[in-house]
Amino acid sequence: MSDRLKFAATLAVLALFGAVPAMAAKKKEAAPAVEENPACPKKVEKVYSKPFEAVQKARDAKNWEEMLAKAKEAAAFQDPRNAYENYLLHEFHGIAYASLKQYNEAVPELAASMESPCYPEAEKLNRTKVLMQLAYQGKDYPGAIKFGAKHYEATGDVDTGLYLANAYYIVDDYPNTKKVMGEVIGKMEESGKKPEESAYRILQSSCLQLKDNACVVDLIEKLVANYPKPEYWQNLIGAMLQSSKTDKELLNILRLADGLNIMKDPAEYFEMANYAMGQGLPGEAQAILEKGIAKGAFPRAADKDRATRALADAKTAVTLDKSTLDKQDASARAKTTGDSDVKLGAAYLSYGMNDKAIEAIQRGLGKGSVKDTDEAGMLLGMAYLRANNKEEAAKAFATVSKNPMMVRIAKYWVINSNSGGVVAAG
Repeated sequence: MSDRLKFAATLAVLALFGAVPAMAAKKKEAAPAVEENPACPKKVEKVYSKPFEAVQKARDAKNWEEMLAKAKEAAAFQDPRNAYENYLLHEFHGIAYASLKQYNEAVPELAASMESPCYPEAEKLNRTKVLMQLAYQGKDYPGAIKFGAKHYEATGDVDTGLYLANAYYIVDDYPNTKKVMGEVIGKMEESGKKPEESAYRILQSSCLQLKDNACVVDLIEKLVANYPKPEYWQNLIGAMLQSSKTDKELLNILRLADGLNIMKDPAEYFEMANYAMGQGLPGEAQAILEKGIAKGAFPRAADKDRATRALADAKTAVTLDKSTLDKQDASARAKTTGDSDVKLGAAYLSYGMNDKAIEAIQRGLGKGSVKDTDEAGMLLGMAYLRANNKEEAAKAFATVSKNPMMVRIAKYWVINSNSGGVVAAG
């Protein structure tokens, strides 16, 4: 965000160059290009004509130090000045200060000239935006808010909104940060333009300060969808684990964490193994424990010993389970309802038999009467992902529609696969 703001501020300075009317080199009076206004006599008296021409010459040469010096010399004259002469002096000082990056000195001068009857009414909104940008660049955040709020209220301009929201955030005005940044992000998303990562984070931070947990989670989702970094996925998984209500939800959240390749905590490996064993899936328990050991997830001796014992138990259960797979298959096929087929598909999936898992789950769903269609759709989606069929996986995940937590998990599987994420092999 900071680089973008600096660039915009540079453009703001350039936008000032056309603000002051050019002066004829061989005339004693200016040839203003401003609109006619009875309150603004558009002429420069003889005493100011030559000093103003010197200022103009320095400006044309982009000699800002000289321009400022000549403007100060002219301002020191004791002769009375009309409204137009005052207007020009404020403009000259403001442009010179802005070009010298003395933004805090430039803003009051340019604000004063904007209030002159000589300033074109049609240009005042543009000048207000310039003042906001210059004030922001000069770290005068209250000033940036003053001018930015006026421009944003009148135009709803997205770029102005970004400056304004940032200024609100810097001065710890979290309610207004949330309001403005939320509006800006909404407008950008509606237009198909991806907001910058910093915009999402500023809004999320403000929601966090306001204890708006729903907003915080919503922003995590937007971050993982647009900027799928491991830290954002970890934040999302942590939030989901805290709000989950059943063992089945917890297992599926941990499956997602495994698929995202972001599991690090030994407790998560143990929990996933325990939940898998509880669901009658020793193959899944064995796979996750072996993965944890291979990744060095159990650095403490006590954890490593526990993982070794748990793995031995899982392997024993796997030996028995695998020996009965054929019987389980025959039994499931013979039943008129689909739950046994789905359960068998989960077992096949845990052993990396993706094609058999897909066939069994589809068969079960085809029979109907499956009690937990969300779990079936989730398993089918995972099986398709592991078989490198993202299109069919997305269709399977789309069938998850009843349990809100499961719906979210399915959505995140799709987001991760669309972003080229890792899919655990089970």
